[in-house]
Amino acid sequence: MKAVILGSNSDIAKAIIPMLEADGYEVHQWHTGKKMEWPQWDLAVITIGKVAPVGLWHDVDIHHWQLNIFNNLTAPFLKLRSIWSKRNLGATVIWFAGSNPQKIMDGYSAYNTSKMAVLKLVEQLDHESPDCKFIAFGPGYVKTKIHQATLDAKWPNERIERGDEGNSMEDIYKAMRWCIEQPKRNIGGRNICVSDMGKMITGDFGKLRRVE
Repeated sequence: MKAVILGSNSDIAKAIIPMLEADGYEVHQWHTGKKMEWPQWDLAVITIGKVAPVGLWHDVDIHHWQLNIFNNLTAPFLKLRSIWSKRNLGATVIWFAGSNPQKIMDGYSAYNTSKMAVLKLVEQLDHESPDCKFIAFGPGYVKTKIHQATLDAKWPNERIERGDEGNSMEDIYKAMRWCIEQPKRNIGGRNICVSDMGKMITGDFGKLRRVE
């Protein structure tokens, strides 16, 4: 089995790559600026993401706001489109969709808007791709370098301030692997969150978070 990681410089990607390899995947890593020969793949994991700019929507630089939408939504879509012909029948796409974009939080208008758009895009792409399964994957809060944008902006964030470690990489991978193993008819196009693991195991799909 072959997996491609789009955004391999992210902390989460770096953590799950050895876990994928331990499960038998041959992992091919890509990050911005890297040129590579793409393999025929069974799994694509998109961990591309950007939080900045952090601040009230009418105060932040509008160009940075637009760039956030491009980095979180358009850029990964274009990269996935460029490797689409290399997918194997029955392939899975796991698209990381942010910690909790549904929650209204001061200062994160660009990030939350772009990640909510990812949820709808994943639902649409899954619908239009009968031979491939798409999942919008919510890892929840994880203490990684992506939060540096909040620190740089000196923006108040309760979880950062109290030193919350968030979800473990092991729990994230466990939930992700569960998603890979499920049939398209059950979870294709859905927004699956690590915090929903109990519902996943019991098959209570009706309560999973999803944009309707």
